Formats: sequence, structure tokens, C-alpha cells
Amino acid sequence: MLKALSLAFGQLGDPRIQKVIGFSVGLAIAVFAGLIALTWYLIGAFSGLDGWWGSAAQVLGGFAAFVVAWFTFPMVAVAAAALFSDQVIDAVMARHYPERPMPHSVPVVGAILDGVKMALVALIGNIVILPLLFVPPVYATVAYVLNGYLLGREYFEMPGFRRLSRPAARDIFRRHQGRFILAGIIIAFLSTVPVLNLIAPVLGIAFMVHIFESVVNLETRRG
Repeated sequence: MLKALSLAFGQLGDPRIQKVIGFSVGLAIAVFAGLIALTWYLIGAFSGLDGWWGSAAQVLGGFAAFVVAWFTFPMVAVAAAALFSDQVIDAVMARHYPERPMPHSVPVVGAILDGVKMALVALIGNIVILPLLFVPPVYATVAYVLNGYLLGREYFEMPGFRRLSRPAARDIFRRHQGRFILAGIIIAFLSTVPVLNLIAPVLGIAFMVHIFESVVNLETRRG
């Protein structure tokens, strides 16, 4: 896991990677701003409710919108990352795995729609766990695990669906989901680190390519 992360960081200077980092940063800022606005609106909708939930929504206000957006950002960013995932995957494969083919093409529109669906699930999930903000360590733990699972699945599918058929890729995910979910939690954490979160989508794609290829290599040796 650490080796894969080190390799991902080590390739950030690759001209092919740098070409998409500028686009990624601008897109990340726009996505985060949009998330804050959307979350503020959704929390405001709850403020008309009676009882402790309505009161909590009123008290939390903008702070809650910022926190939810901060933890939901990684999942929304992964939908945007589908726009440049091919360039990042190609760069990583060319440098580290030139002998391994990727015969399958993944339609960008389909990948984005899958990411958007998952992002909406993440947004709803993070709003549902909002009351845990009263216990910050518990909230952070639950948010990282929730988003880690979703990110592990989404980032896995980017290289997985290019190298294997969807049924075969999903079978590998099921057999090694602990490793992919842990990788997703790491990506979720990196995505909440200031400044680093701006390049986290690119870093996450490169990181997951190495994780995926290590699992495929393991499966090949066993088979």
C-alpha cells in the first residue's frame, strides 16, 4: 500500500500527469464551491422540521454545510475525475506496466454517470450522519469509512473496467474488497488534507492503478 502511494506521488512530475493537474485543480475548486452551496440548501430545507433535528440544522448552519461538503468532496470529485482518468491511467501504465494490455474502452459519459450516482449516495449519506458532528471523532471515523468504501469502489472501477470485463473486475473487487476499501479510505483522507485535496483525484487514480495491478499480479501467480 505504501509502495503504491509512493509510486503515485513519484509520478506527479510526469509531464503527462502535470497536463491534467491544472485542469483538476480548477475543477476541484468549482466542485467544492458547488458542494457548499448545495449542502447549504439541503440543510436549510431541514430547518423547517420540528424537534431536535430541525433545531440542530438551524444551529449548525454554514459550519455544517462546510463540513459535509468537505467530507463529500472526494466522492463528487471522483465523478469529475472520470473526465481525465484515461490520461492518468495511460501515463501510469506506460511508465510502470508497459507490458500489460488494456483492451477494454470505458465510455466517458457512462463513467461520469456512475460517479454522479455514487456522489449523490455519498452526499445523502454524509447528511444522514450529520448529527454525529456533536461527537467529532465519531463523525470523522464514520465519514472516512463511508466515503472510503465508496471511493475504493469508484477508483477501482477506473482501471478495473479497462483491464477486465465488468463481471471479472467486480469478482476481483469482491475477493479483495478489504484492500480496495483501505485504499479508498487513504484517498478519502488525502482528499481532506488542504492543498493536497486539489490534486487528490489525479493522485487517487494513479494510486489505485498500482493497487489494482498488484492484485491482478497476485491473482495471476495464484492461477
